Amino acid sequence: MSSNFKNKVITITGAASGVGRALAILLAERGAKVSLCDVTGPALDTVVKEIEMQGGTAFGLAIDIRNRQQVEAWIQQTVSRYGRLDGSANVAGVGGRDLGNADLLDIDDADFDFVIDVNVKGLLHCMRAQVANMNSPGSICNVSSLAGTLGFEKHFAYNASKHAVNGLSKCAAKELAKKNIRVNVIAP
Repeated sequence: MSSNFKNKVITITGAASGVGRALAILLAERGAKVSLCDVTGPALDTVVKEIEMQGGTAFGLAIDIRNRQQVEAWIQQTVSRYGRLDGSANVAGVGGRDLGNADLLDIDDADFDFVIDVNVKGLLHCMRAQVANMNSPGSICNVSSLAGTLGFEKHFAYNASKHAVNGLSKCAAKELAKKNIRVNVIAP
């Protein structure tokens, strides 16, 4: 494997499962020191142990990215532990209970708010904390979805949130280019 991430410090949200977990393992295999967060503590602990058993360097903290103070504390602990922050992958996201199930007139307000709070406001909290502590050059990769470019029936909150992820990422890319921090978005 390539070692182009050797000694880079990378934060990853949503690292307890799926794309976040796979990315954490891959970056650690390539030499990165990874700082992971997820709302699911036991599963996150398993990922950290797996990385360490393979000889990688990982730190994990169970947090809710909807809470700005928890996000800022996680990033501060990362920088205190590793002395720097070179990049971030913001993978955490939710679909909500209404995903694929609710017509426009039937959208549950609490579910809509939950999806927007995690996928949009949580991302905003993460990017602010990351950028405030990121080295230059740096890199942020935000995970959106095909739903961020198209409209799908009965996907109101999720689609709206992923369109917002794209918009936040585009705005941040323009602003942070001056600081030599790249911001990209992927849509698996």
